[in-house]
Amino acid sequence: MKINIQMEIIFAVGIILFTLSILIYGAILKRLLGLVGRKGIWIFPVIGGILLLFGAGIHFYRILFYSDALSHADPADLFPLIVGMLQHSTYEAGAIFLAGLLALLGSGIYYRWITR
Repeated sequence: MKINIQMEIIFAVGIILFTLSILIYGAILKRLLGLVGRKGIWIFPVIGGILLLFGAGIHFYRILFYSDALSHADPADLFPLIVGMLQHSTYEAGAIFLAGLLALLGSGIYYRWITR
């Protein structure tokens, strides 16, 4: 299995920029909640940013470990490696999905509070 290094670098830069934007969004939300007189939901985007970094870490572990193992594996070893790779892909997708869901939850609750 061959890795496209340029695409992996673009993915890494994109994840880092998206994580920074979610963390900045959490900080802005914390200040806005102070103006409204509420608190607490700013932590959702921050946890989402941490989960996003966790998902990216799983992605790079999967790419580095399984791509090398799959390229040198015997035919008898392919099935367990493919199953492990798919399990890690599921964990990666779940972490990225939860990151987006937490950011959306924080903004939804904030929108609900300010429109009343």
